[in-house]
Amino acid sequence: MPNKFVGTWYDTEYIVPGRSSIKINLDSSFSYQSAGCQWRVISKGKWKIVGDSLELNSTSSDTCYKMFPFIFCIPFGENNRKDVLTITDCNPLEDKSFAIFEKETFYIKNDSLFYKLKVNSQCSDTLKIVFARTQKIRK
Repeated sequence: MPNKFVGTWYDTEYIVPGRSSIKINLDSSFSYQSAGCQWRVISKGKWKIVGDSLELNSTSSDTCYKMFPFIFCIPFGENNRKDVLTITDCNPLEDKSFAIFEKETFYIKNDSLFYKLKVNSQCSDTLKIVFARTQKIRK
C-alpha cells in the first residue's frame, strides 16, 4: 500500500520571494529546502509514522552550517540567540543554514500537509504552516 505522505510537498504561503519544499522519500528519509533572495535553508533526516501523523527528525550534517529549529518564533524585542553550528568552530557560509527538525509532526487534511505547532514553541497559535502537492502560482 502506498504511503500517503511520500512525495514532494510545496509551501502554500506566498511570501515574496521565499519558497519551501519537503521531499518525503520511500526509504524513510526526507529533505527540506527553503530559499529567498539572500538566504538558503536545508535539512535532511528520517521520518516515521506516529498514529496518523508524520514525524520528521533531522540527521547531522558533515558540512558547516548555522543551525536553528524548523520553527523558531522570537518574541518582539528579543534576539539574543547565539549561533549554533553543525560542526564546532567551523566557518559557515553566511547565506545557508540548516533547519533542525526535532519530532516535528505533520498531518494530512483535505489533500494538504499541515504542521502541528508544538505547545512550547513560543509561536502564536494563529501560525499555520501548510504544504501542498502542487507549487503555488507565482505572479
